[in-house]
Amino acid sequence: MSMLKPIALATLTALLPFSICLAAPADTTAPTSFKPGTYTATVNGHNAPLTVKVTVDEHRIVSIDSSENLETTGVGRVALSKVADKILQYQSLGVDGVTGATLSSFALREGVKNCLTQAEGDIKALVKKVESHPVGVLNLEGDVVVVGGGGAGLAAALSAYEAGAKKVIVLEKLGFLGGSTNVSEGALNAPDPLRQGRQGISDSIALFTQQTLHGGHDKGDPDLVRHLTTGALDAVHWMEMEGVTFKDDVGTATGALWQRSHYPSTPSGNSYIRQFEKQIAATNGAIEVYTDAQVIALKQDPKTQRITGVTAKNFGRTINVSARAVILSTGGFGANVPLRQKVNTGVWKEVKLDNRIGCTNLQKAAQGEGLTLGEKVGAATVGLDDIQLHPCGTPGTGLMENIRTSGRNRIFVNSDGDRFVNEGAARDVLAKAIFAQKGGEYWIVVNHLRYPSRDFVDRNGASIKNMVALGAVVEAKTLDELAQKTHMDADKLKASLDAYNQAVRSKKPDALGFVANNKEDREMTEGPWYASRKVPTVHHTMGGLKINDKAQVLNTDGKVIPGLYAAGEVTGGIHGSNRLGGNAIADCMVFGRTAGTNAVIQP
Repeated sequence: MSMLKPIALATLTALLPFSICLAAPADTTAPTSFKPGTYTATVNGHNAPLTVKVTVDEHRIVSIDSSENLETTGVGRVALSKVADKILQYQSLGVDGVTGATLSSFALREGVKNCLTQAEGDIKALVKKVESHPVGVLNLEGDVVVVGGGGAGLAAALSAYEAGAKKVIVLEKLGFLGGSTNVSEGALNAPDPLRQGRQGISDSIALFTQQTLHGGHDKGDPDLVRHLTTGALDAVHWMEMEGVTFKDDVGTATGALWQRSHYPSTPSGNSYIRQFEKQIAATNGAIEVYTDAQVIALKQDPKTQRITGVTAKNFGRTINVSARAVILSTGGFGANVPLRQKVNTGVWKEVKLDNRIGCTNLQKAAQGEGLTLGEKVGAATVGLDDIQLHPCGTPGTGLMENIRTSGRNRIFVNSDGDRFVNEGAARDVLAKAIFAQKGGEYWIVVNHLRYPSRDFVDRNGASIKNMVALGAVVEAKTLDELAQKTHMDADKLKASLDAYNQAVRSKKPDALGFVANNKEDREMTEGPWYASRKVPTVHHTMGGLKINDKAQVLNTDGKVIPGLYAAGEVTGGIHGSNRLGGNAIADCMVFGRTAGTNAVIQP
């Protein structure tokens, strides 16, 4: 499929977040006949088994319905929609999967294949390769080229357009937009007098700045931190102008240290991406997106050292883009195991960050190519040894799934049932305490305060009903039953709840340092009870390209590299050696907007 009309595809994806039933064009036929009817198959998806229903007539695949799935919004569900659309378009199984969502793509194809086998179709004819891709060379010109279409990149692209750019080109290596922002919870920290005022929460930019600096062990650049904290609320307001809706109340992301985390009104950070895609489509081509476009080099004028464009690979085609400015927004390197082990001389030097430690980010997205691109043109890096581990990893994958550690009204207990850490502590403190437990794992325990019913859908789109069905959550009516199912000591588990509840009642620090200083804190006294096993996982790489508060990339002499900007996790110097929960999305939006605007207005 040609990538010359990427905006239309992005818009389709935005409007189909739940992989609804897609119908075939009326003028196409399959290379085989079928026994007419509707057929069903259940296959293993990325997150859980999913059901595929295929309707055929004698000569056509009429429709594909994969709506019964638990794939990730913005990633797996995008793949289900895109692959189904291509199967219908080509009337064939010989289509490519979606880069960055391989397992979901494979699952959809296998499900359709199963159904077409039941329909007595000629599978050998159906699997023949039919999809073609562009070759040769494509030369493009633009005012700004954005490398990486995640949260920071799309914020930069829209801001560049709004600052007056006539043509903005976005190059994204995955088969969809959003990157790892898609799989984030979407928490965005900002002091917000309106929302916090309604909740009776006292906050200020000064406190936010202090907590961000101290939470990062005072390694962050104060100028960059102040730019983040003073611009965060403006970013919220800008996002609202772009059509994003936030919940009325602010919450507390894991390790946020204060109740100032803004969450989207619909689940996950993909909420932001979907709205940005709509805004991009509304520019009528002024912002042009190319997916499956891996940037391999930056172009630099040898005399002035100015960055003048990029070269990318798009399947078998080379894309050359000439532009006045380039913005790198390629994400971090948390899934690049060799690189993270090489630079791991900081906070986690005593932990071997090999394949046994998972990563919360998309595997293909978090490889750190932006660092290499920048270093090849003389960019400096800072803080590469500052790697963050998050306490909400799923055993075996490291992904953040099931009951989340963000929010309140939960306790962390070890395999014996003992609380072992202040649940409100910074992420590095939490992860270090977990590693000290038997097996380096723990249980998060919640009750009806977090999940009022089995069908209640949390802010990440999950329900107890589904999580229990997947075997990811243990459910019990009483603490004795929960202890029996999780093999904990019931008396210790009850004592842990008693100590937590006493802290909530007293509002004073308990023996672990936990303080019930959040407006959402409540005593946990009645079932039903729910528990999910968790492990530490690589979540964020705080180090990256060195920038100033205009988002300009600096060289190894501390001077600006003309025409080169960076935003998001590819940059370093903002978060120090520990990022506060909720500061990553704030970083993406604040510095994404800064990069996009300055790429247009700076000389």
